[in-house]
Amino acid sequence: MKKIGLIISLLLFGFSIYAQQPKSWYPTYFSKDYVVVAVNAHTTDAELLKIRKDILKYSLIRFTNFDVIRANDGTIYFLSMEVDCRDGYSGKISHAFEPGDTTYYGFVRDFSLNTYKKPFFMGDLLSPYSGIKHVEEYILRKQEEEKNE
Repeated sequence: MKKIGLIISLLLFGFSIYAQQPKSWYPTYFSKDYVVVAVNAHTTDAELLKIRKDILKYSLIRFTNFDVIRANDGTIYFLSMEVDCRDGYSGKISHAFEPGDTTYYGFVRDFSLNTYKKPFFMGDLLSPYSGIKHVEEYILRKQEEEKNE
């Protein structure tokens, strides 16, 4: 009986960790309505380079500062990011990733004309204030529309 309880607990823990992971858009998402950038402790140098190239290629948003410090194991220990959306919205964050930290830091720029009324968020993207759930719903809706076409 204890083994079954342990297995169920481990399964629930695994599902809760999976539920916190960003969808397939990670580490960036660009559309006419949204720009999303997310960095976690395990973001690679190749992904960081892709973020910087994609920002230049797909949007008018610019990084005015973007630094990372890596720990000995290669994970990101410290992130510092400043963003200028070049339309009146800008922000900066810094975050020290502790061992086991599963947070995603970055920003969401909402260009859509909707009732959500959160045009710019910068910080912990897993926060309920980030609007990332709204963006993920948008991405799923667009994917469904593409399937139906």
